[in-house]
Amino acid sequence: MLRNILSRGRAPQPTSPAPPVSRPADRPPRRDRARHAIAASALAIVVAGLGLAVPASGAAGAAPVGTASAGVERAKVALAALSPDVAPAAAVAPALEAAPAAVSRLGTAGNKIVNASGTPVQLRGVSVLAPRHNAECPECNPRPISDVIDMTVSDGWQSDVVRLPVTVWGSLSVEDNVAQYVDPYVQQAVDLGIYVIVDLHYVSDYGSTGVPQSTVSEFWDYVAPLYADVPNVIYEVFNEPVAPASWPTWKAYIQPVVDDIRAVAPDTLLLMGGPQWSTYVNQAAADPIAGNDIAYVYHLYPNQGDATAANLDAKFGNAAQQIPVILTEFGWNPPGEFSDPVVTQGTTSGWGIPLRQYLDARPHISWTAWIFDNYWKPQMFDHDWNLLGGEHQGAMIKAWLADQPYASPCASHAAVGATAVASSSGSASSGAAKAVDGDCTNAGRWLSAAGDTTPTLTITLDAPTVVDQVDVYSGFVGGGSVNVLRDFTVEVHTPAGWQQAATFQDNTLGLVSAPGPAAAVDQVRLVITDPSNYDPDVARVFEVAVRAA
Repeated sequence: MLRNILSRGRAPQPTSPAPPVSRPADRPPRRDRARHAIAASALAIVVAGLGLAVPASGAAGAAPVGTASAGVERAKVALAALSPDVAPAAAVAPALEAAPAAVSRLGTAGNKIVNASGTPVQLRGVSVLAPRHNAECPECNPRPISDVIDMTVSDGWQSDVVRLPVTVWGSLSVEDNVAQYVDPYVQQAVDLGIYVIVDLHYVSDYGSTGVPQSTVSEFWDYVAPLYADVPNVIYEVFNEPVAPASWPTWKAYIQPVVDDIRAVAPDTLLLMGGPQWSTYVNQAAADPIAGNDIAYVYHLYPNQGDATAANLDAKFGNAAQQIPVILTEFGWNPPGEFSDPVVTQGTTSGWGIPLRQYLDARPHISWTAWIFDNYWKPQMFDHDWNLLGGEHQGAMIKAWLADQPYASPCASHAAVGATAVASSSGSASSGAAKAVDGDCTNAGRWLSAAGDTTPTLTITLDAPTVVDQVDVYSGFVGGGSVNVLRDFTVEVHTPAGWQQAATFQDNTLGLVSAPGPAAAVDQVRLVITDPSNYDPDVARVFEVAVRAA
């Protein structure tokens, strides 16, 4: 199901790097997962017809707001002794007792998320599919969401936090929705010793033209007290409000909801989105929501431009010097079946790796990547749960969570540094050599000259090489499908002469592949007959990556 996220963006300015993030402690062995549906004696059930669970007083205190340590740590998790299963009442969503905390209570201090000791932490993790939408994809191999959440902390994945979208449209009451699609996974997160973000996943206008304030209040009036004493749980109040595109209007709408949450959940970390698909952190920095322990949400995708420091500073980096900021959504995949046509088209080489470098240098900014799934886009797995690598995001996100390096697929291939000659170049800084420099950012492109109606690029390899395939990266990072090569041929030269490897017509993909021949190749050539669907109509080629067999 394609997320309905349209064009986004706004602006703040430059930031100084924070200290490097430290490795998290090894996660203890996981106990057998059990549902800890604990109707604790400290919880009184009131308003029986509504099934409203109200926690007792005495919740763990908020994180100190004094001077925080200069060092920033990954959120550390440790399993606690948990009570045995207790079957919940049929009509009431089960509640968790406050007793042993599996993780440290989180709060905020200055521009950082901190633990109960006041030490800054960086949360890093993934979003999973909204459970109500599991098994909707006819071509997908569905897995239970509980199994998917287990995957986020196993087999080399090291998520500190899982974001759980909660979709509320349909005929279910809030109580039944929470009982079926929230509580089992909150219980599981406690068992796993990780944080869980309960994300009220509206993508909608708000107020008189969209979701009524009363609807948001109804959800949080029920959920906020339910997990108020559970330090694992974080509340994301409204995923993506769209319009009105006004921070004062949004603040007036959401402040009463926050006040009501704080009345029953005084210490739970709140994540606050904003208008225009949660891109208004600059406005939040200038006029924050009233209340304690609030971090502000930004959602980032390739359609918002390059992952350069200047662009990301303007989007959210400068604001993150003043207020706590968390990216609860970002993601990319190259054009094709695992990306949508506009918002999420990007590559690991050109967008994902620069973003990782930016965030690794700023560990005061937490993040959850979108999306640990085989269905909603841009997914990390194919339909059969094979991890998507190369220019897709899955393998890089996994390596990132484990603090492992991940080289750009552009950076290493048989033609890096080879001799390249072009029929024309737009400038001295965009010559033919850029197409084989191992750089798939906009700064690493060969651009043909305006007026060259058949741009041609010829690459001479250092030695004859048996080639498995030739990958052609074209376009403009953040520019969509109009900038990519439209009509072109990939040719290879063997001892038998030049031969055609593949022809592409009406192409809209930023990454296409041509198969290699059986014989050794000493030259590769692009012959372009329609450079783009854009003005100026020039060829834009990041890289011609020759993959040796």
